[in-house]
Amino acid sequence: MAVNSTRSIPRAVSTKRYRPIVSEYELACDQFDFRAPNRTFLVLPNDGCAFITLSVSSIVARTDLSRMYTVQGSKGRVKVVIPALAIPEYHRLLPNMVADITVVSRVDYLDEKCLTPNTNTAMFDANHAGMTSSPKTALTKCLFTSGESVILSTTAIRFIVPSREMFRSVATSIFGMQDELVLGMEDSVNNSTLTTLPANVLEELTVMEVKVIGTEVAALVCVWTRQTLAEVPHITCAYTVTNALIIKSQPMNPDVARRLVNKGLNPSWTNVTITMVLSHLPRVSNDDLFFAVPKILNASAKAADYFASLGNNFVLDWEGSMLYVAFDTIEILKGYEIPRWLFFSMIGVMVVCLFFWIATNLLVDARHRHSLYMTVSRELTAGEDGAKPRLHRFDPKTLKFEVRRRLIVSTSLPQASGDTTVYQDLAPTDSQDPLIAVAV
Repeated sequence: MAVNSTRSIPRAVSTKRYRPIVSEYELACDQFDFRAPNRTFLVLPNDGCAFITLSVSSIVARTDLSRMYTVQGSKGRVKVVIPALAIPEYHRLLPNMVADITVVSRVDYLDEKCLTPNTNTAMFDANHAGMTSSPKTALTKCLFTSGESVILSTTAIRFIVPSREMFRSVATSIFGMQDELVLGMEDSVNNSTLTTLPANVLEELTVMEVKVIGTEVAALVCVWTRQTLAEVPHITCAYTVTNALIIKSQPMNPDVARRLVNKGLNPSWTNVTITMVLSHLPRVSNDDLFFAVPKILNASAKAADYFASLGNNFVLDWEGSMLYVAFDTIEILKGYEIPRWLFFSMIGVMVVCLFFWIATNLLVDARHRHSLYMTVSRELTAGEDGAKPRLHRFDPKTLKFEVRRRLIVSTSLPQASGDTTVYQDLAPTDSQDPLIAVAV
């Protein structure tokens, strides 16, 4: 993306990191009313301060808005049914082919409008089942003469269903779960809305399942087409999520304004439209490609928020083929580098120390290879199980020697006359573990 790419920055310094400047923004309108594609009457009043409209664009058919009708659902939900008529030339020259569809989003605010681009140019095999192309997010920024700006972001996932019997399986394979829009469309597939098609094979039918919440509009749009009366109708669909933000007037970046003035352009920069289209890449798992559909559908809101936070730090001069982006720069300082001679000297010392350690283990006696404390400790530990005489502390109250077994002395000792001390040899003369007890 050109906003984050340093390739488009003239004389970019490799030791710096460039980040587009973002800022806070304030909404001028946070509620939208949904209007029918012919823009003549409201479909979903929402106490809004602006109108949002979805219309279906196809290169092979023309919609007949005069026969359009709506079916009101729960709060924020509506079904829109629009008949269409295929162009005979396309219908005759492209048998067994269906045209991709594009849902164009439009915002009307204070007698000015802003709409997403029409990116529909592809034709596909009518027997194909599943997604027809990578999901795309179309971004549009419109600067109105009043100073407000509109950010429109529409993410679309397009797919084909060869027959109505396969709708559930194809939708489940793409979305993983059936949300209320998919369930509503499945109901249209199975009930009389699409089971009784007109006799004219040129007639098509477009069904839109729409849900409006605040500034977000989610819609599942499907078009039914066929080549002959005996042919099973093919279903071409697009699941779209549109987010619209109307931003209060923001100050122009002074550096960008100065460059516009130098080129003889108006620094107020109003009545301008900036558009870009982003393609989502698939993930790879076990050599299989798949799209993270929930994250892709959330991409519309994130893209709109980021585009709005760029404000007037991002300006496109279409006529001059110039893109102005204001960046924050971060200087990257190199860390301390160890001289090559010091590095190899350290390696050499480590090798010498290794050989010296190996030689001492082979040639020097073990008692000379350790500290005095370790040598004495080993000698004391080695004598624990021997019969060498040692001095141990003795507790006359408990009749215990330190780290020795307890000595049991009978209390019925013979009476001694006077202060004569009694000595009792408790260990046989041939014992290897002599114990001495003194009774007073």
